Amino acid sequence: MSVIKEPKSEHRELELDRLILFSDGVFAIAITLLIIEIKLPEIPDTVPVTNYMPYLKPVLLEFLIFMGTFAFLGNFWRRHLLLCRFLQHYDSGLINRNLFFLFFIVIFPFTASALTHVKSHFILPLFLYLCNLAGALAALFWLAYYMFQKKPSLAVPGHFTEKEIMYQRYKYNFLTMATGFTVITMVYFFFPENTHYQYMSYWSIPALALFNHFRLKIKKRNTLRAVHIGDKNL
Repeated sequence: MSVIKEPKSEHRELELDRLILFSDGVFAIAITLLIIEIKLPEIPDTVPVTNYMPYLKPVLLEFLIFMGTFAFLGNFWRRHLLLCRFLQHYDSGLINRNLFFLFFIVIFPFTASALTHVKSHFILPLFLYLCNLAGALAALFWLAYYMFQKKPSLAVPGHFTEKEIMYQRYKYNFLTMATGFTVITMVYFFFPENTHYQYMSYWSIPALALFNHFRLKIKKRNTLRAVHIGDKNL
């Protein structure tokens, strides 16, 4: 009976590098697809320069959506990079969770382009975009939970304070978006004709983000204080 041998340490490092490089490639493709759809409009020669704005407005909207989504993707890439700093091993569970996270990254160009079709009577593209954000945050938190809580042997030893703070940050970010998305959905469901309530519901996300920001700062301060007290008692 043949036995599959465990790869050597240098081979494992190469395979881990491939996992990280593949993730970087997905981010690069997603960002490229964002900008590739933006094109200057065809303006007839008979239109004076003073009347260019109606033709340029759709492009300006697309560019604003691109800038916002680029910021989100850049932030997700940075958080994924910080997470990978602590990675020393991998298994099939980590690979599957990483692919799940990359799934939400690669569909950002689709949900971002759909935002240009949002109307007062058609907000499905907005819900798709918010769902995309919530899914990416959930997948990133799931990845951090797997590395730091369920399979801590995958991460480098030590750095317990940094790991705990990062884990809490990803958890609060996910809870902020998930709660805000739920609030918006419920407002649209229970008050489908009240535009005032609907517009106000969007402020739930930044309000929750601000609340969780200060909550995380308190959590970080308490964690560092506990570590400092523990060091003094040694």
